[in-house]
Amino acid sequence: MDTEKTSQGPANSGPVLPLAMLGEGETALIVTVKGASDLRQHLFTLGFVEGAEVKVISRVNGDVIVSVKGARLGLNRQMSSHIMVSPL
Repeated sequence: MDTEKTSQGPANSGPVLPLAMLGEGETALIVTVKGASDLRQHLFTLGFVEGAEVKVISRVNGDVIVSVKGARLGLNRQMSSHIMVSPL
């Protein structure tokens, strides 16, 4: 398991970790999106932008359903691992 909990999020916040590591019902702020430019652009288009609040609605076999900017979206573990968040 990737333990990228060493970097810090926005001022007065906790560690930064991949969205894939959040538990069901947890909410976080998006800090950055990693990956190739086409992947980042795709995620930005879906609403995964810096500063946006994201909530994990459910988790199934590593995949997550999240709420971001008023929309519910399903992401596989690989995709959600590129979205770095700071838990609230």
